[in-house]
Amino acid sequence: MKINDFLKQIASDIKTTGKLLTKDEIYYKLKYIGIKKDTTLVNDIEAFYETFLKSLNNSLVRHITRKTGQKENTTHYIGYYTESRASYTESCKVYFPVKYEYMISALKTIFSYLIRNSVESVVKFHVKATNENIVIRFYHESDVMPFISYCNNNFILDDLLEPANPFIATIYGIGIVKDDNTLSTYNNTLSEILADYFALLKEHDALDKISDLHFLDYVIKRKEVEENEIIEFDLEAIEKNIKAILSHSNPLN
Repeated sequence: MKINDFLKQIASDIKTTGKLLTKDEIYYKLKYIGIKKDTTLVNDIEAFYETFLKSLNNSLVRHITRKTGQKENTTHYIGYYTESRASYTESCKVYFPVKYEYMISALKTIFSYLIRNSVESVVKFHVKATNENIVIRFYHESDVMPFISYCNNNFILDDLLEPANPFIATIYGIGIVKDDNTLSTYNNTLSEILADYFALLKEHDALDKISDLHFLDYVIKRKEVEENEIIEFDLEAIEKNIKAILSHSNPLN
């Protein structure tokens, strides 16, 4: 799905129902675009991770091993070679939207790569199927391309990955964004801005004007008046990603 397709589908639903979507409802749609809901591997993923943690040299993880939620809604976080949060101005978030049936093998490969190369990072992963199954925050942007090159050279990524949500620019199907890691994430900020955008167009009876370029212009104008520097940083990331997607350019440039 492309940005225009997503925007026009939401606009059509609003015109049909007369109901605006909340930020959380938009976030949910973004997270599950193109995904068949599946929780059949929850127990297998948990068992793999428990075994992996028992075998891990604990000196590698100094900042975080954290679990949120329970059962099929569990999200895990594990850090490597880290003693504190990453600087959002220096780090880079990578989305690895692996197909659900390959989750365990993908986690094994990613964990092995990060440990073998002593990469400062935090990995977030869900135990159920989403299009953001595995998310890696690299503490240094310079570590991103070597990881992507490794994946591209060792795997048939077209067969391994689901499409990322349409607002995330990709290299070989692997999503890349810069965002804050304290106040608001890329997708949280994006969902809030999209909710405001749809509300504004509905208020002015202008839903027919919706387009990727129109939304990009809205993001740029919001960024110009934003007073919180962290939200401004996320808005700039959204702007940069949309531009990279529309121009088919490298989001790291």
